[in-house]
Amino acid sequence: FNEEKPFSEKILATDNMVIVHFYLKKGQKIPLHTSKSEVLVTVLLGKGKFFVGNEENIEILNEKESYFYQSEEPHGFEALENMIVQAVISPNPQQKIKL
Repeated sequence: FNEEKPFSEKILATDNMVIVHFYLKKGQKIPLHTSKSEVLVTVLLGKGKFFVGNEENIEILNEKESYFYQSEEPHGFEALENMIVQAVISPNPQQKIKL
């Protein structure tokens, strides 16, 4: 975990997909953004608010819970407690998410 901002770590990358872990301290946030890829997020540790389309439409996810975002669907998340999120992203995007 990083005290100042979320931290991400690429776990696996192929031509077709990438798996990334995001580490967020309570209150840290990945801002709303879009991607040409589909994204499956799973909470590995903690609890968070997951934005679906906008920041007013949220899903609360606990450990071992997942949410699937369609291509071009605005998404982001905020840690309600220290949280690790795994994102499976396909196809492998060329742009990096600004943290």
